Amino acid sequence: MNSLFWERAHGGLTHLPIALNFAAAFFDALAFFCRRSPKRAEFKAIGYWLIILGALGSFGAVFSGLVLSKGVIGGSGAVLRHHYFVWPAFTLIVGLATWRFLVGRDPSRRAFTMYLATMLVGCSLMGAAGFFGGEMLLGH
Repeated sequence: MNSLFWERAHGGLTHLPIALNFAAAFFDALAFFCRRSPKRAEFKAIGYWLIILGALGSFGAVFSGLVLSKGVIGGSGAVLRHHYFVWPAFTLIVGLATWRFLVGRDPSRRAFTMYLATMLVGCSLMGAAGFFGGEMLLGH
């Protein structure tokens, strides 16, 4: 398969997990801050499934990115900056989803606070990785 296929595949495979992970953070934050809401359990359930689906989807994004880079982790310029952010983001998101799967939908308040703080870091890293991915497309 040619490079154009993998460029398009990578572009297509990255956006859904990014959206799912940001949406998971949003619904989990709603669950955290809306403790008296009758929808709190629903927000937690939505966040739970979105982080798991987002993490699973990120494997396709990573695989297609590795094919594009011919297995090289690092590189130079925008590729290197992309990799500086994408690997920690990927690790955090998969780790958070794994933890959430093992703990279930209703972790303790303290654990959920730590989860949300780490999710904020993961989403920030993912945003930066996406920014530098876009920079590669634009040739900057």
